[in-house]
Amino acid sequence: MSETPRFAVDRMLARLARWLRLMGADVLFDPALGGAALLHRARQEGRTVVTRDKRLRTAPDVIFLTANLFRDQLREVLARKPFDPRAHAFTRCSECNEPLQWLDRNLVARRVPPFVFASHDKFACCPRCGKIYWDATHVSRALAEIRALTS
Repeated sequence: MSETPRFAVDRMLARLARWLRLMGADVLFDPALGGAALLHRARQEGRTVVTRDKRLRTAPDVIFLTANLFRDQLREVLARKPFDPRAHAFTRCSECNEPLQWLDRNLVARRVPPFVFASHDKFACCPRCGKIYWDATHVSRALAEIRALTS
């Protein structure tokens, strides 16, 4: 089993942070952290900083992105810090980064819309924020996007 990549993504890259989380990466994303504070915290936690901040571009433990579009940014990250994004896809909360926990479907009966409960068997929950996840059409679209990015 491959090790989960650990990143600290700067505040100007929120969409990239969310997608890295969808791909199973452990991503610190805190809009309150500026460049120096983000770099300090990342080093304390053993994370690679991903940034567009030119002041940080020469640090050896930083991935400085040149691309503007998030798909190209994802390709840059994967080129510099390769990992299999399908191996751990959809295992973390896209909002708060916690590993998801699978739930008995009866525990979510009143927490999801009735048509979702009736049409899905597997549910996961974020233990921190309580967000419920299920395998809907957005998952297949995201997996297709991930396949396109990695092929």
